[in-house]
Amino acid sequence: MRAAGEYIDILRVRLEQGWGARQPRERQLLGALAGILLVAVLQCLWTRGWEGVARLEQALPGMRHDLERLQGLGALVQPPRALPPQALLDVLQRQGRLLNARLVQFTARDKGVEMVWAGADFSVLAHWLDRVASVVRVRVVEADVQRVPGQGLTAHLILESGP
Repeated sequence: MRAAGEYIDILRVRLEQGWGARQPRERQLLGALAGILLVAVLQCLWTRGWEGVARLEQALPGMRHDLERLQGLGALVQPPRALPPQALLDVLQRQGRLLNARLVQFTARDKGVEMVWAGADFSVLAHWLDRVASVVRVRVVEADVQRVPGQGLTAHLILESGP
């Protein structure tokens, strides 16, 4: 930090010496040129700013129209309803046929469906859950996955439907 302060002091001293060495007429010309340059830069910034404002003002009615249209479409969309356990069971059983697993059992419970899968492969289970979630809104409420030597995984999941 000290070096930067010293460097600034050296620059200031050199500038004062250089400015003092100039003739009064040269100082007036350099001051006038600096003023003209400053005015040109400010005018450029001001002009670009006003052009941007004008472009936004022209685009604003179209944006408002799009917003109203999207709000109207949003009002038509109903939030997804949760499936009752029996309907969720039917969907999961249809999707469960894609697993080609040795043993997959689905049982309807109070609020959801219990799934027990013996001999599961974790990557297949994760892929299947992702696929089911894309078909119907489902979430895993409870999961117990255990590795059984020589048999793979035993997965015990409780799935519920909902947003």
